[in-house]
Amino acid sequence: MNIIKTIGVAAATLYCSIALAEPADAVNQIRTSAQEVLRILNKDNGSNSAAVRAEAEKYAEPHFDFRRMTKHAIGQPWKQATPEQQKALTEAFKNKLIRIYSGNMLQYKTAKVTVNNTPVVSGSKSQIVTVKTEVLPSANASKKDLVQIDYTTYGTNNTYRIYDVVVNGQSLVTIYRNQYKETIQQKGIDGLIQELKQGK
Repeated sequence: MNIIKTIGVAAATLYCSIALAEPADAVNQIRTSAQEVLRILNKDNGSNSAAVRAEAEKYAEPHFDFRRMTKHAIGQPWKQATPEQQKALTEAFKNKLIRIYSGNMLQYKTAKVTVNNTPVVSGSKSQIVTVKTEVLPSANASKKDLVQIDYTTYGTNNTYRIYDVVVNGQSLVTIYRNQYKETIQQKGIDGLIQELKQGK
């Protein structure tokens, strides 16, 4: 599975917000949220797929820190962007992620998620909490199909929101940063915004 396709597994099995004070509580919240998303996806009967995807997207959007995710995906040029450009980048990048990954999430409605009970805590105020999971993409998948997915979250006001997803060691934001670096060099921030809006 390549990284882009595999992020669909992450989208299908976990959209979570962690409104809890302790990093250790993030583990239980992620486990609960994974179960809830799979419950939503299992409503799919073939004729209501669009509605099921829409419900999952509605559940997901407030639980990801899209601004922080976009900031990391853009890298150093983010600091040179105006507030208006930062807002436009965030909105366009968010829409791109939702468009790409919601499309195939129903493929993983029978996925099995195992959450590691020990989060990795970092940051000067323990604000960064990474929760490690293992995902079997479907009920019929074998151990060779096992996917390692780490959810990196940032905590503010006792709420942790996801800003990076690392699949088998490959960071989503790093992959996009590498892609966007050349675009920004050639076309500038506004050029990247236009490409994102066009679905590139």
